[in-house]
Amino acid sequence: MPKNVVCPASVWATGQRSPRQHIADRLVGATRSETALTPAIAGWIIETYTDPGAIVCDPNPGPGLVLAEAVRAGRHALALATQPRWESALEANLDLARLAGSAGHATLLDSIDDPRAADLPGAVDLMLTGLRHTPTSEPSRVLVGLYEDLTAVADWVWPGGHIVITCRPWRRRGRLLDLPGKIHDAAEAVGLVPADHCIALTAPMHGHQLRPRHISRTGHRPESTDLHGQPTAHPTHIDVLIFRAPTTAPDPNTTTTEVA
Repeated sequence: MPKNVVCPASVWATGQRSPRQHIADRLVGATRSETALTPAIAGWIIETYTDPGAIVCDPNPGPGLVLAEAVRAGRHALALATQPRWESALEANLDLARLAGSAGHATLLDSIDDPRAADLPGAVDLMLTGLRHTPTSEPSRVLVGLYEDLTAVADWVWPGGHIVITCRPWRRRGRLLDLPGKIHDAAEAVGLVPADHCIALTAPMHGHQLRPRHISRTGHRPESTDLHGQPTAHPTHIDVLIFRAPTTAPDPNTTTTEVA
């Protein structure tokens, strides 16, 4: 059953340790290219929205950061097959989580048609995924991929259960994209109900001040400059969009929002 959640604060202090340091302590090095989530943020979300023994699903697991954190937290991780380039990192991260003495386990489905998926509708307590992108990614393709992932597994979540999607700020050709707004549109098109929008910090707080970390060798990256080629501040947060699975079946006559 979905956990009865006390509404969390809107800003989460999840950046006291750098993502690189946190990954070095619990995940393989290849996970450093995972940009949509950090171990601290994934762990915060899992602890906030589920109880031990719950099922946590990531339909697009990448190097398995969400799955490993779910297993470490004593939850049962579930995912569709990852891309071939991530397979070895995913297996290694799960091995590290198991070696840590975790009580959870992981199930990797071959596809949406895997026979083991037959009993999943209504069985998942939390769906958690991060929207990955690179400076050369095409926004429309990334968002269509998210829509397809949500369409495939949204009905696996308990009615009223939580679907959480994270993304880091995306600057393309010098302009900051409204990625949270586009994610909101994709989720609503699948029938999900908006519940909250939180900010998870990736930089530490000292007193009441946020201290951005120095990031070296970013001056020539497209995401580090504005329209005029001037350096921009490195992002200090990840957006966390929280939705609920509908408690009633969607009306087939309802017009859905086009994802673009």
